[in-house]
Amino acid sequence: MILAGALYAHHAALLAIPALVPAVVVVGVVLHIARKDRREEREEREIIERAFEDTPTDSDHDPKKDT
Repeated sequence: MILAGALYAHHAALLAIPALVPAVVVVGVVLHIARKDRREEREEREIIERAFEDTPTDSDHDPKKDT
C-alpha cells in the first residue's frame, strides 16, 4: 500500500551514496592524523621546554665559584 503524499528518496540521492561514504572516510582519516600530529607536537614542545628549564643559564652562573 502506498500512502498518498509519501516522499521516497530520489534516485539521485541513492547515486550520491557511493561518493559520500569515501569522502566521509577521508575526512575522518585526515582529522585523526591532524589530531595525532598536534598531540605529538605538543609533547615534543613540552620536552624541549623542560630541557631548557633544567639547563643553567648565564644569570645562574656565579663567576666567584670558578676561581
